[in-house]
Amino acid sequence: MRGDFPIAIPAEASDALLDEALREVGLGALRARNNGRLLRALGGLSPAGARLLDVGCGPGFLLSLARDHGFEPEGIEPDANVVEAARSMGAEVRHGFFPAALAADDQYDVIVFNDVLEHIPDLAGALEASRRHLKPGGVLCLNCPSRRGLFFRTAALLDRLGLHGPYDRLWQRDLPSPHVWYFTPENLRQAATRAGFQPLDEVRLETVEIAGLWERIRYVRNQSLLSSIAAYAFSVAALPLARALPSDAVAGFFRRP
Repeated sequence: MRGDFPIAIPAEASDALLDEALREVGLGALRARNNGRLLRALGGLSPAGARLLDVGCGPGFLLSLARDHGFEPEGIEPDANVVEAARSMGAEVRHGFFPAALAADDQYDVIVFNDVLEHIPDLAGALEASRRHLKPGGVLCLNCPSRRGLFFRTAALLDRLGLHGPYDRLWQRDLPSPHVWYFTPENLRQAATRAGFQPLDEVRLETVEIAGLWERIRYVRNQSLLSSIAAYAFSVAALPLARALPSDAVAGFFRRP
C-alpha cells in the first residue's frame, strides 16, 4: 500500500514540529524491548564482531545496544535534529541519506532498516543498494509496520467512516518524514526476493508499550489534547487484544547469497 505525501526532513537543526526529547522518552522502553529481540536474532545469523549499519538510526536507539550484543555499529541519519544524539552513543554516524552517504566500497555484515524502509519512496532502489553494500552472506533486517495489525485495521476503518485523525497519524501525514508504504510480511518477502535476497526468519515485535505511551502520543506538538486522551485510552484498552492478533510490526531477516 503506497501513500503519496511530501517529505521534508530537515538538513539543518531547527525548531521542529516534533518534540525530539519527548519522542525519545516516549519510544525508549518500546525500542529497548524490540531492539533487544532484533539484535539477539541477528547475533544468531551473523559472525562475531559483525559490522552493522543502522539506516535511519534516529537518536541511536539501536546503536546504544548493538555494541553490547557484539556488533561494530555505524549509523546513517538524514534528520539534523537527531544526528548529535545518535553520535553520543559512541558509534560513527553519517549525516545524510542512504546510500548516498556511503562510499562505493563500504561493505557490511548486517544492514538494518528499523522502522525506516516505509519512509523511503524508492523501495527497489533501497533494497538493491542494500544488496550492493552487504558482504556475500550478509544479513538484511527489515522491521516495518504491518497493515495486518489491529491498530492499522481500526484506524483504516475509522478513516472510511469519516474519522481521519488516527489513520493520518499512522501514516505520519504532514510530518517531516511520513510513511509512504504500509507492508504485510508477505510484501516484504516478495520485495526482498525480487532484489536477490533469501528469506531466513521473521520476528513479531510489539507496537505499544505503556511506559512512555503518553509521551509518544504527545511528541507531535500540534496534537490536540482531546485526541491524545482518546488515543491513549484506546491503546491501553486494546493492548491485550492487539497482542493476541497479528502484530502491527513484524521484522523479516534476509540473506545475500
